[in-house]
Amino acid sequence: MSIDIETKTQDDPLLVPTREMWEQMSPVTQSQTENAIIAALEQEFNLMGESTLHFDSRATATEVLRRFFKAKGKTVFVASDLHTLYPGERAFYPDLMVVYDVEIHHRRSWNVLREGKGLDFVLEILSKDTRRKDQVDKLNLYARLQIPEYFMFDPDYLKLRGYQLSGSLYREIENFKGKIYSEILGLFLQVEAEKIRFSLPEGIDIPFARELVTQLNDKLSHKDRLISEYAKLLENEKQRAEDEKQRAEEAEAEVRRLRQLLEFKSME
Repeated sequence: MSIDIETKTQDDPLLVPTREMWEQMSPVTQSQTENAIIAALEQEFNLMGESTLHFDSRATATEVLRRFFKAKGKTVFVASDLHTLYPGERAFYPDLMVVYDVEIHHRRSWNVLREGKGLDFVLEILSKDTRRKDQVDKLNLYARLQIPEYFMFDPDYLKLRGYQLSGSLYREIENFKGKIYSEILGLFLQVEAEKIRFSLPEGIDIPFARELVTQLNDKLSHKDRLISEYAKLLENEKQRAEDEKQRAEEAEAEVRRLRQLLEFKSME
């Protein structure tokens, strides 16, 4: 059975081959097919704008999770806007994706046919243009793809929702006092200052990058103050030593003067 790549891409350039079709392709044809899908997806993505609010929310969440899992020493792959290919489905690019227990390296795409594993967690940042697609179409798509958890964040309305797979459908995760627990991440998520704040079950917030910079600057300022105070202390000690030396020299001079005076008196 031969695979006509040109015909397939003309029908739907984003459609990923089924596993059966993929296995019948040569490595060269597989690479050509994947490249054609990625090119089509990039063309579609380039036609879509992204607000600074959307970008900040996505970039911040990605950075925080990457830093958190790296600090924990866990092999967790976290990516943003990465071309994602599931067999027999149209390719897509989630705002944020998390996959556990896979090799951590740079990837141009996440191809389930090549990786042998699907996504464990997806976060979509809603916008005016994508709100219905993320709330309805992707909710159904990700459930069909058996992605264990799907979260959606609307930065315009400061709303966060989380869904957990139950059978073939998603059930909404309970929002407890503004916090939603992700079993996949092992973290609570909540809305804070138009961004998503991640926190540990113990109640410890994972700091944003800007907060780490502020903490570092505070520590550097504290260090500078300590250095300045220490330098001042050394200067004071130096001045005190010089004053004591001067007083000792003056005392010695006074002793010599008195001795000379006594000697002079004894001669009379």
